[in-house]
Amino acid sequence: MATPKNTVPRGKVSTPLVLAMSSGMITIGLVAAMGVSTANQVEEEEVARVQLAALVLDDRSAEAVAESFLDAWRRRSWDEAAGISSGVAHESALQKKQIDADMDETDRVMARQVWERLAGAPLEVLFRGSENLEGGAIALDGVAAYDFMGAPYRREVHWEVEPAGEPNTQLWRVRLMQNGEVLSDAPALLRGEE
Repeated sequence: MATPKNTVPRGKVSTPLVLAMSSGMITIGLVAAMGVSTANQVEEEEVARVQLAALVLDDRSAEAVAESFLDAWRRRSWDEAAGISSGVAHESALQKKQIDADMDETDRVMARQVWERLAGAPLEVLFRGSENLEGGAIALDGVAAYDFMGAPYRREVHWEVEPAGEPNTQLWRVRLMQNGEVLSDAPALLRGEE
């Protein structure tokens, strides 16, 4: 009895089936390797996120509240910025919060994560001058200094701060913040360099 042309002898596997099975095994191996790599990447990103400088709010001096407000502002922490501000600064923080709230949820979360990564470096403010204003308020001028996208970032900033509540409470609020001239070069990535 003759065997049909398209059949494979008993105990043997056809070449196309062997190739298909091999491709399937390779694909499974690649997917497993990518899964492990992705899990490691997520874990590394989580560790990096924890290593970002924490936001600390301090309203016990004019300089401390100015620096705290700027730090909250650059991190898009609008509730925290609003909590240590009054007047124009307070209204600006609430407006920024509303703009974020009007964004699509996915876009808002993504923007916040990206911004935290970009602005999470420790902030230092070098105060250059102050002037007493009416009602016990103080005008402050300084330079904000921190790393932005892996490069040093320096910018002039002007604040007006005022005592919070009773004259001798020792607590302060930012009533105005104005960003001034950028004193550093833009990061290489923003200049189109690698």
